[in-house]
Amino acid sequence: MSMPWHRETQYHAWVPIMTGCNNFCTYCIVPYVRGREKSRPFEEIVDEVTGLVRQGVREITLLGQNVNSYGRDLFGKPRFADLLRAVGDTGVERIFFTSSHPKDLLPETIDAMAETPAVMPQLHLAVQSGSTRILKEMNRRYTREDYLGLVDRIRNRMPDIALSTDIIVGFPGETEEDFEQTLSLAETVRYAQAYTFIYSKRAGTPAAEIDDPTPHEVILERFNRLVKVIETTAHEYNQGELHTVVPALIEGTSKKNDAVLLGKSPKNQTVHAPIPEGYSIDQLVGKIVDVDVDVAKTWYLSGSVVGEPR
Repeated sequence: MSMPWHRETQYHAWVPIMTGCNNFCTYCIVPYVRGREKSRPFEEIVDEVTGLVRQGVREITLLGQNVNSYGRDLFGKPRFADLLRAVGDTGVERIFFTSSHPKDLLPETIDAMAETPAVMPQLHLAVQSGSTRILKEMNRRYTREDYLGLVDRIRNRMPDIALSTDIIVGFPGETEEDFEQTLSLAETVRYAQAYTFIYSKRAGTPAAEIDDPTPHEVILERFNRLVKVIETTAHEYNQGELHTVVPALIEGTSKKNDAVLLGKSPKNQTVHAPIPEGYSIDQLVGKIVDVDVDVAKTWYLSGSVVGEPR
């Protein structure tokens, strides 16, 4: 199967590991347009990452609609946990991955994440709703309790992991009680980041056939309440980085100030720091610098570079 990597920069590459989806969430068109899941051969992926490392790539993102089900269609059924460990052995310094369906995140994958140094302490775990009733209508195949139990297991192995998520507000038939369940789940999990959406119909999906009398103004008000909770938890999470030293992979300069570095932390946080004296931006892009954090805002950290770039 041809799924070539995409090299965004000299130091980062996107590496597809599979295509398609078998889940058929009722709001999603992907399984209808991309077909069923097809995994790339295990050795092909590992060899590809090995080659990228030789070319100077330091960070990769493994891509799939549901990476947790990787390998189920392959001979020998290698699992995503096996792939994480093997890719970690290539010498790549940073591994991220997306997307991760909660129902398929196995204990051995959590162990591989915790035990593979190159796997970054960040996980995008889309919940979509905190209401078990709505999750059933979405065909997500887990309950609110299942999800919260999974979060507990993840944090038992990786206490400081940064969790992000996707949440849909206004799915057809969502009541105030359903929404309150979503709100309370977000408050319980304390996400570091979240992508929040107001539901929109996708033609050809089962959810598009459901009539919903809920006024748009009500949905918008709920959405704004959720955004406030996410902003609060994201700010609290970043506050935990104050007065710590964060290794940031430098991507360029701030859009607002070309004298300020723009980097990414191991937890996928945006990091800013003034370009240190004696260096140009060209010398620092693709390098990892240690930033002593003295400011922690909702969506970014900032501080000053300490030590030498590497």
